[in-house]
Amino acid sequence: MSYSFGVVGPVTARNTGSRGRALLLASVAMMALWITGAALWERLELWFVRTAAAEHRTVEDSFTALAMVVRDEVLVTAPADGRVYILVSDGSRVRAQSVVASVMTASGERLVQAPTAGNVHFFWDGWEQQLDIDLLLHRSVRHWREVQPSPGRTVDGQLVRAGEPVARIVNGHRIRLYLDLPDGVTFAPNQRVELRMPAVTDQAVGARVVAVGGAQPVAALLELDRYLPVLDAARWVDVELVRARHQGVVVPVGAIVWDGERPGVYLRRETRLVFRPVRVVAQVKEWAVVEGISPGDAVVTNPGRLAGR
Repeated sequence: MSYSFGVVGPVTARNTGSRGRALLLASVAMMALWITGAALWERLELWFVRTAAAEHRTVEDSFTALAMVVRDEVLVTAPADGRVYILVSDGSRVRAQSVVASVMTASGERLVQAPTAGNVHFFWDGWEQQLDIDLLLHRSVRHWREVQPSPGRTVDGQLVRAGEPVARIVNGHRIRLYLDLPDGVTFAPNQRVELRMPAVTDQAVGARVVAVGGAQPVAALLELDRYLPVLDAARWVDVELVRARHQGVVVPVGAIVWDGERPGVYLRRETRLVFRPVRVVAQVKEWAVVEGISPGDAVVTNPGRLAGR
């Protein structure tokens, strides 16, 4: 019997070296595949994100409401039964004790005089004797809308009874608006606000908070800075109330993500995405004013797709 040992050692070394090279090549290939896959995934990720350019502009903290017009006004009634005759034009400015109409009775003429200075009108909506300020503030505008007043108008030569309304005198120096506040909105007396009323004027009107009601929803009484004649004839008006303005770099609120307690946004930089911390200065509805990025930066607006980053 014979044994051969000389060839075993060299053959085993060659096999071991081949397997090592194969493993090394496989590792390199896997690494290359991983790097290629990661790069491809990042490219694919960029295809699915949406971006918007950050803008430097002003956002307004505002809301819209239906406001009740509250005036200093008084109804003038007929002094006796008879036929009324109008002696001044509707809308005329009259002094206190001025004669605005006369009533012809069986015993002669009775004069109708303005009890105070103001603009005279020969129509009314029935709210004039109900809008005492103390009473007004105990109900919200929503509840006042349920009241059905009795409007009226004076026609020259018509028959009237003693005590019936004949005219209305409006002190045009003070016009107030009463409106319900949205949930979460609070006002304080003497707070300044700005109003827009497209149906009344194309200019913004300043106003001051006079009082806040005690009903629910909470309502506020505002006094306008200037007299608007068209409001002599209106009881309800649509308004947009601007509480505050914020200027700076603006992004959608949905673009902001939180890294722990730190807010930030994702920016697109050519072929990659980067996270930038920001400071939120103000948030108004769907917009946020932030510091930490520049106007023109491409902000990712659907960061939910990047939740795994």
